[in-house]
Amino acid sequence: MGKPPLKIKPVLEPAKFDTLKSKLLTELKEPTNESIVFFPDETSLMKRVRAETTALNRNNLTRTQAYLSYYRRNPEVHWSFLAHMVSRNGGYHMTDLTSSSMTHLLTGEDRQKFFLFLERANSAIFADVFPQLLLYETAKQKKIPLRKFLQSFHISNFMAPIWESFLNEPHSRLLTTALIINEQRMLEERVLKRSSHGDILRRLDFRLQELLGFTTVLFPYAHQKKLYSLTGLTVSRFGDPFQRIETGKFLYQLLYQHPVTLKGVEQFANTTPHTGSREDYWDDVYTSKTISGDKAKVYSPTLPTAWPDRPVFPLPQTDWFTKETFIYDLQTLPSVKRTDLTSKVFENVQQLKTINELKSFI
Repeated sequence: MGKPPLKIKPVLEPAKFDTLKSKLLTELKEPTNESIVFFPDETSLMKRVRAETTALNRNNLTRTQAYLSYYRRNPEVHWSFLAHMVSRNGGYHMTDLTSSSMTHLLTGEDRQKFFLFLERANSAIFADVFPQLLLYETAKQKKIPLRKFLQSFHISNFMAPIWESFLNEPHSRLLTTALIINEQRMLEERVLKRSSHGDILRRLDFRLQELLGFTTVLFPYAHQKKLYSLTGLTVSRFGDPFQRIETGKFLYQLLYQHPVTLKGVEQFANTTPHTGSREDYWDDVYTSKTISGDKAKVYSPTLPTAWPDRPVFPLPQTDWFTKETFIYDLQTLPSVKRTDLTSKVFENVQQLKTINELKSFI
C-alpha cells in the first residue's frame, strides 16, 4: 500500500510540452514585470479577492467547503476537487490528535505542535491558490490583465504561462499538475524552510507514519451496507517536496483516471458536509459525541470541538521557481490502479485503539 506506480503517461504531447517549456524558461530567466498601476475597477477586484480569500481561510472547514463550492462553479478545474478531498483528510488528521485513539500516544505539547503544523500548511496553500482560482473565474467572464494580478498576489512566475494557456485551451490535467507542483514547492520555500515546521515535518515522518494509517489520505467512494468503501494512499516521506508532488499526482489520477471512483467520491462530498470528524464517513466506527454509551466506537471530534481558530500569518513573498529542473515535473502523470483499503483501514483502527489502551498502563 502506498508504493509509487511504475507506469507513467505524458501530461502533454511532446510538441506542446516543448512550447510550454520555452515559455517557462523565459519566465525563469527574464520574467515579465507588469505595471503595478491599477485602474479603479482593477483595485476593486483585488480588494474583493483579498477579502474573500481571508474570510474563507478562517479554518479547515471553511477552506474545504470553499474548494468544493468553487469546483461546482468551475468543474474544469479538477485541482479544486482534489484539494477539497485532501483538505478533508487534513481536517481528519487535525481532529485525530484529540481522538480517543491518541490520548496516550502523544503529549499535549506534541498535539499542539502537530496541529499548528497542519493548520499552517493548510492555510498557506489556500492563501496562495485561492486568489489564483478567483482571478481565473473572473478572467472567464471578462478580459483582465491576469498576469499583472498574479504578480500583485505574489504568485510564482511558474503559474502565469499555465493560467494563460488554460484560458485559451482548458487542459485540466496540465493545470492540476502545475498547481500540485506550485503548492508543494511554495510550501517548501515559504513555510518549511523558514520555520520550525520543518522540524515538525521530520518528526511527523518519524513519529506518525508508523501509527497505523495516521498519514493515510482516504477517499470514500461507495456506500456498502454500514461503511463507506475506501481507497487512497498512505503518505510517507513528508519532508521531501518531490515525494509530496508525486503523492499529489497519484491522488489526482486515483480520482480522475477511474470515472466510477470519481462519481462515488463526488457523491460522498456533495451529500456529506465536512465536520472534521471521521464520523462523516464511518458513523458505525466513530462518534463525535463526547459522552457516548457505545464504548466500542472511537471518539472523533468535530474540528470546532477539537481546536479553536488560529490567526493566519502572512507568508514571505519569495518565488520558489529558481531551477529549470522543476519544469520537468510537468511532464508525466502516473497510471494508477484503484486499491480498496476498507479492510486494511478498519484493521488499523482496531489496532490503534489497542496500542493506545496498552500505552495507558505504561
